[in-house]
Amino acid sequence: MGLLVNHFNPATVQELMCRSLVSVGWDGRLHDCDFNLMLEIPLGAATATGARTIWEIDSFDRLEAQRIATGRHCFGCTAGAGSSCSGALA
Repeated sequence: MGLLVNHFNPATVQELMCRSLVSVGWDGRLHDCDFNLMLEIPLGAATATGARTIWEIDSFDRLEAQRIATGRHCFGCTAGAGSSCSGALA
């Protein structure tokens, strides 16, 4: 974990998966990214928008300015040249 934290690269943040995509679980639940899906961390904007599943949202535009659920695992996508989930630097 220390290695990831020490190699945080702010240049990767603009292109991270969680900034432009959502992950949908088998049961329709929404998550900010694939990692949050696997960790069962719900969509960060769920409280603000009320949308917790694909069936409760009428437009993804509602999520654009909403909070993204984050945690220490997010350093995995922002270390070095970023992750291949849209955040990798060219």
